[in-house]
Amino acid sequence: MAREDRFWGQDTVVDKYHAPNADYQMTTRDYVMRPSADHASGAITITLPPVSEARGRFYAIVCRNADPVHTVTIEDFNDDSECWEGDIVMDGKCDEQLMYSDGMKWHILGQVTLPVGTTIPPTSAAPTTAAP
Repeated sequence: MAREDRFWGQDTVVDKYHAPNADYQMTTRDYVMRPSADHASGAITITLPPVSEARGRFYAIVCRNADPVHTVTIEDFNDDSECWEGDIVMDGKCDEQLMYSDGMKWHILGQVTLPVGTTIPPTSAAPTTAAP
């Protein structure tokens, strides 16, 4: 039993996927979020897990539905993040955030905000050519 005990749990999926349509407090295992805000739910708030408990982890949040009136807001837990730049408001379908915790600060690694009405993938993409 040389290395078998070191790989225990490698085949176990530990991340959880959530698609909330109401205010939601993330846990440290909520790696994938797909929130929706619409006329039924109104604006919603997603609260990140405590920054110290989430150290070393990445979290992906992509809006399934949102608009300028029915927004999805991302906030840090009890303002515990060092140098938190303020709550993040997403107001379009497919707006996304990739967050990383170093144990003291939430880092925003990726942020895409698309104009309302943009389709993914674009339906009228221009052909591209390789550079010489």
